[in-house]
Amino acid sequence: MVREKINATIIMEEDIDSLLAEWDMVPAWIKVHVSAKRPAHRYEGQFAMTDEGLFFMGRDMKEGKSFEMEIPTESITSIGLGFSERMQESIDPVFGAGGPVPIAVEFSEDGRTRRAYISTCADNYSAHMNVNNARWYEMLDETLAERERHDIPVRREREPVLA
Repeated sequence: MVREKINATIIMEEDIDSLLAEWDMVPAWIKVHVSAKRPAHRYEGQFAMTDEGLFFMGRDMKEGKSFEMEIPTESITSIGLGFSERMQESIDPVFGAGGPVPIAVEFSEDGRTRRAYISTCADNYSAHMNVNNARWYEMLDETLAERERHDIPVRREREPVLA
């Protein structure tokens, strides 16, 4: 059963490396014309939270096709509000510097660790979205607290998150 659903954007840690490499090749005169209306992201769509996990259905903006992602609750190893050190070091106004910090979710998938940065400000990128991201973080924290009652620890951090 869906507990909450909202429009959101997502960028994965591996997308950040690609974005930064491509950004370095953009001429400076073009960079000055780019506006940070929304945080850096690759995926746009609907983000939902259930007792079983996190679900995202939307569009891969880079590939121009549909995209779905499921993060089962039991695969989540860490949550937080903020960017990884890698992202913080590379912050550029185009990436949403000074805007709302995302919900950071670290999880295991196919034997590897992955990180997703989720921003619930897909419709309206403004300072008040920090409150909304924090509210979603707290809801996720409550869901994971139930899991921990069964002796499965989850790391929680506030800025900076996930080194």
